[in-house]
Amino acid sequence: MIHIEVSAAVYPTEDPEKVAGAISKLFSGIEIEKIALESEKSESGEAGSRPSFYLSGQGGLDLLFTLHGLIRKEMIIDSMHNKAFNKGLSYDCLSVNFLLNKQAAFVGIPSVPAEKEPLGSIEVSIRAESPEEMERLFEWVLPLTEDGKPIAEVGMDYVERG
Repeated sequence: MIHIEVSAAVYPTEDPEKVAGAISKLFSGIEIEKIALESEKSESGEAGSRPSFYLSGQGGLDLLFTLHGLIRKEMIIDSMHNKAFNKGLSYDCLSVNFLLNKQAAFVGIPSVPAEKEPLGSIEVSIRAESPEEMERLFEWVLPLTEDGKPIAEVGMDYVERG
């Protein structure tokens, strides 16, 4: 079974509703909750340099339905495969972690940031029960392409079949 966790830091200069909206535009039906921070002092000591709190949500494969469609709409299958999924795949092939840009997400575009962002990114963590299940997830979200277009598409039900 696929398990997905999505979170984003909210800084004092950001509108929490906009950050929540950005997450919701990429992840179908996600229920977002506010996670308070422990009251520890910022390492740099600068005011506003650390998040006020985090927004977080979790769920199953259905959370990826919108992202799946947007990756195709924006024709970025290969880019997402190279920049996010390949780089974030764990050694045991049971999890993948990657970042998405908050500002691009706010307008419904999945985009992997090129470098660390001052106000943080949307953090995505996907876990599978087996390497085979993770491979099926990749085949669904990011299928092999030719000239940037999927060679063959599989359905969501293909991912979690036993």
